[in-house]
Amino acid sequence: MRLSTGLMARGRMGQSDLLTTIGRSAEAAGLHRVWFGDHVVYPVEYAPNYPFGNGRLHYNPASPQLDVVVAMSWLLSRTERIGVGTLVMVIGMRQPVWLAKQLASLDQLSGGRLTLGVGVGWMREEYEALGVDPARRGARTDDYVQVLRKLWSEETPSHDSEFASFPPLYCNPKPTGAGGIPVWIGGSGPAAWDRVARLGDGWLGFGSTVEQIAEARTEIARRAEVLGRDPAGIGTATTVTGSGRAEVVDRLNQLRDAGLTEAIIPVEGKSPEAAADWIQAIPDLLRG
Repeated sequence: MRLSTGLMARGRMGQSDLLTTIGRSAEAAGLHRVWFGDHVVYPVEYAPNYPFGNGRLHYNPASPQLDVVVAMSWLLSRTERIGVGTLVMVIGMRQPVWLAKQLASLDQLSGGRLTLGVGVGWMREEYEALGVDPARRGARTDDYVQVLRKLWSEETPSHDSEFASFPPLYCNPKPTGAGGIPVWIGGSGPAAWDRVARLGDGWLGFGSTVEQIAEARTEIARRAEVLGRDPAGIGTATTVTGSGRAEVVDRLNQLRDAGLTEAIIPVEGKSPEAAADWIQAIPDLLRG
């Protein structure tokens, strides 16, 4: 099981010195990736649909938050080997041709260190603020994944669907990998499992329990086999937190035994020194 870390590049976590320290410390500790949470804007008024707790955000939405592609670019430019990923980007809010170009450029410049984690999103008001109808956002997300992959792999791609249309065009550079940028799918329940089986290189959970991981792996594998895909090629990752070191160690060991392929330990510490100390201790968590 690989170990990674994650953060929202907002408030103190969005400052250049702390981002640089996080990237370099994660690289020195041998971690696999740094995952970045994402939102474009936060409407002042929104329906309490956040999928955790009481449906409200558990942090101050007025706090400055960096654009996720810019934040990943900064960290990649100050490291040599560590990967980055989005946990998750709501691609249905983005113009897909522009996004394909932006992400492929970053992947090229970083030597193939980018993973795209996508989700359908939960905040209707954010979609509306960006001029996108949130209705059928699942179908839009599916279509955009296919658009991105087409733009990343075909010499002169074209597309014509309900959500995106363009004539044959050149969209270069291409990502470094022959299969394009890996796309991981976030979410829970049958719709998300179907999307992973059809379109995903991996599945992203959010604080999932051992039982939820086992269920997701089973359901994704069953769906993938029906589609002729090898389930062994589909990764599984989730964020791991706890009330103390012992609880985190226990959860990591259980999740490893349940077949999780990547554990994401969120960054702690508001100073470069504190963040570095926390990240450097992450590999020891699996050793107890």
